[in-house]
Amino acid sequence: MQKIKNIFRRLHPLRATESLYMFLRDESIGGKLVVAAAIVSVVVVNSPLEPLFREFWSQTLRLGVGGWTIELSFLRWLNEGLMALFFLVVGLEIKRELIKGELREENSTILPIGAAIGGVVIPALVYVLFTFQTPVTHGWGIPISTDTAIAIAVLGILRNHIPIQLKIFLLALAVADDIMAVSVITLFYSGAINLPFLALSIAIVGIIFAFRKYLSTRLIIVLALGAVLWLSTYASGIHASVVGVIMGLLAPIPPRGRAVSTPEKVERFFLPITTLFVVPLFAFANAGVVLSVEPLLHNQNMIAGIVLGLVVGKVIGIVGATWILIALKKADLPENVSWRHVIGMSFIAGIGFTMSLFIAELTFEQGSEYIDSAKIGIFAASIISGVIGVSILRVARRTKIIG
Repeated sequence: MQKIKNIFRRLHPLRATESLYMFLRDESIGGKLVVAAAIVSVVVVNSPLEPLFREFWSQTLRLGVGGWTIELSFLRWLNEGLMALFFLVVGLEIKRELIKGELREENSTILPIGAAIGGVVIPALVYVLFTFQTPVTHGWGIPISTDTAIAIAVLGILRNHIPIQLKIFLLALAVADDIMAVSVITLFYSGAINLPFLALSIAIVGIIFAFRKYLSTRLIIVLALGAVLWLSTYASGIHASVVGVIMGLLAPIPPRGRAVSTPEKVERFFLPITTLFVVPLFAFANAGVVLSVEPLLHNQNMIAGIVLGLVVGKVIGIVGATWILIALKKADLPENVSWRHVIGMSFIAGIGFTMSLFIAELTFEQGSEYIDSAKIGIFAASIISGVIGVSILRVARRTKIIG
């Protein structure tokens, strides 16, 4: 335990604004790594190495104590186990921004939250419109999410020519987007629910919440409770990766101006691990798609729903919700941000990559004919959204627009 404390003691505190800039910088790096990992995955899957690639990720690993064991494939350990660390960082980032970051004041949250809601609802409706009464309608969650890492990386292409307020707006929108995406995964993309284990998970969450201040300095106990919560959640039928978000949101982070807490140190510890290793590994394991015209011939409606949901639905949802809130005088555009900035950012928010792939993996069985079609749609939409968004923002930086 002393060794663990020494590790976190070496991490120097950061003020909230410095933490925000660190997040933006690291997410930009992470986005580039995710794209590189996805490209390598596609190359491997379309090479003679494809059988070895599939065989490796299908191998199983058994962990347990005594007669109680869990045996999962390497791919599922990654998607449900290691990705819980990614969601832990997401949960801690959300909590920090709500307590001492850009989302702590109500006036600063109305616009990005409203925009995020529009950016989730409209893409889902677009997808359903194209796939209504087909076997793939339940994939409506695929186009709802924004890949924060890649979106920030794309904004980084424009460097200092984009106002920092636009980056903060996108970050705040992505935080709200993450909350809704995780809620959708929990409610709509879990298996058959085992009520006794679900009750146990709820009880553990209640215990952690009730004693969160006591637990804030007792890392070993928190890790043990988190492990038990992961096991009970997995056994309940709910995707166990969401345990990370739950633990992050339960973490007691002190208000702005006070010393950096243990949860914030935990976030700083796991941020590089998830950014540089976990998420790129997830992309490498899951992004590989066999390049073939067959998915285009058989699942056009699903591909169209994903592409138009992310490329068109995101823009209509985000820009429309933003316009409505401003027209109703519930919010104002951030300083130095024009409508052209908002439109360009909305296209970039259509880069759904990591979370879209994650939901696609939950929606369709491995090896089904729909997985490759979903990946093609996600790839195409993300590329189109990124190119259009950057093009609009490049024009916006040379043209003074009154917002």
